[in-house]
Amino acid sequence: MPRRPLTKKRSLLPDPIYNSVTVHMLINRVLKSGKKSVAFRIVYNALKQVGDSTGACPVEIFEKALDNVTPRVEVKPRRRAGAIQLVPRVLRTGDRSKATALRWILEGCHKRSGQPMLNRLKNEILDAYKKTGYAIRKKEELHKIAINNAMYAKKPQTVINAINQITP
Repeated sequence: MPRRPLTKKRSLLPDPIYNSVTVHMLINRVLKSGKKSVAFRIVYNALKQVGDSTGACPVEIFEKALDNVTPRVEVKPRRRAGAIQLVPRVLRTGDRSKATALRWILEGCHKRSGQPMLNRLKNEILDAYKKTGYAIRKKEELHKIAINNAMYAKKPQTVINAINQITP
């Protein structure tokens, strides 16, 4: 029995312009030092430039880029018999996998240098949409680790099926 009471999961309201929860998640992760107006400006201008360069709805492109980056498994280190093993487990569709994908996209933005954050975010979203870039490499690297360590999972075949289902 837990010692402290279980906290309710707070639901996030959609953002005011695009009416999308995932865009609001991105804004909250771009946020630095509590300056939400700056984060709003960066994300909205980046999405506007993405829409202008592709000629399609920027939120749909962002959602597709996020789907391309979203991992299907996660790897957790477990200590067994004195050794640390990386145990993969399948992620069901949810906030955890989406949060990981957003984190990788923003990591890719921070790895780029010599440009304003607006351009870095726009380029990283377009790269993820085209299935190239830092975030896609991170996902493929994670999936390789998961396949190599699938034998440590309770059901190794489900891990392999989850990875192969998305990346043939």
